[in-house]
Amino acid sequence: MKKLFFNAIFFSALTVIFIGCSTASKTEQMDTQDPKIEEPKEKIIIKEKIVYKEKKVPVYITKEPKQKDSKIILGNYEYVYIPSENLKLKAKIDTGATTTSLHATNIKAFERDGKKWVKFTLENEKGELINKALPISRIVYIKRHGAKNQKRYVVQMRINVANSSQLVDVTLTDRSKFSYPVLIGKNFLTGMVLVDVSKKFTQEPIKKAK
Repeated sequence: MKKLFFNAIFFSALTVIFIGCSTASKTEQMDTQDPKIEEPKEKIIIKEKIVYKEKKVPVYITKEPKQKDSKIILGNYEYVYIPSENLKLKAKIDTGATTTSLHATNIKAFERDGKKWVKFTLENEKGELINKALPISRIVYIKRHGAKNQKRYVVQMRINVANSSQLVDVTLTDRSKFSYPVLIGKNFLTGMVLVDVSKKFTQEPIKKAK
């Protein structure tokens, strides 16, 4: 009986020792394990994809206005109109002549109110005579080989050619030997007219003063 009692105590002690060793072993194992370090969570950045869409926008380009060529194309011969006398005459268009000339007869200078004037006679296409007087703008002298210088009176007259109406200096002279009573020179043509010598009587002159 006594022996059984000691055996019970002995096994109880062993059991306690075993349980203690086991617990100590587990505790040691827990202590020897590396602590678990929780890594910071990666911040997730969602980048929105930017899509560039090509949008067709109408572009309005303002064109510089083309400069209209205001020059008139005339033939070698044209009709001209003198508004003050309601007179339509044939003319030669001459880019080589300096001044416009007009056929006139009975050309005589005189004074009016202390100023120099000139009176002269024009003739229309029907042969009717028109007497006229105007102030003298200037006097020119034409040199002639082997003869006296010829004096010519210059007056200002409005002449229409095609759609151009200009007040220009006009030399009065006897053009009875020429085919056309009027010669349109550079003082009318410069900067405004182009001449096509292959053409004639291309445009009717306007019949009003501008």
